[in-house]
Amino acid sequence: MQIKRQFNVNTSANRVWEILGHNFGSVADWASGVYVSQGNTSTRVFRDTPYSGRVCETVIGDFDETITRYDERERIVAYVAKSKKMPFFVKHLSNHWTVTALSNNQCRVDMCMEAALLPVFNLIMAPIMQMQLNPVLEDTIEELKYFAEKGVPHPRKLETQQKYQLKTAV
Repeated sequence: MQIKRQFNVNTSANRVWEILGHNFGSVADWASGVYVSQGNTSTRVFRDTPYSGRVCETVIGDFDETITRYDERERIVAYVAKSKKMPFFVKHLSNHWTVTALSNNQCRVDMCMEAALLPVFNLIMAPIMQMQLNPVLEDTIEELKYFAEKGVPHPRKLETQQKYQLKTAV
């Protein structure tokens, strides 16, 4: 199963790459679906990458994400995600981001999420998973654009973070 998105951001490609590539470990700074994130530097496998991956506490559980491709010049970052809470029929989950300059103040972002499901479940679960993931991806795209263009988190992120802090303070 693949979910692809392509969208423009009204800021430089370098700014968006700073968020997605250089600050890979800080996704919790801008994405409302991620409460806490931390870059992992234990085993860097790609030259120029600031991290080998990241760990994230999300709305659906903890994830360990490992970078599988990092290209500073082409502005590409790809990673696989693993979670103990992932359904048993999801055998592989990955994401791939590419940032391309369109002008000094505009860029295009291509995102491709892939999930490998057990064959028996692919026909039944793929459409359901896509229906569940589509709104999450749309929110993430909107929040990335907002953060890149305005330099501050989207109001939805601020609201989610405040709720999380109240929940963890108890």
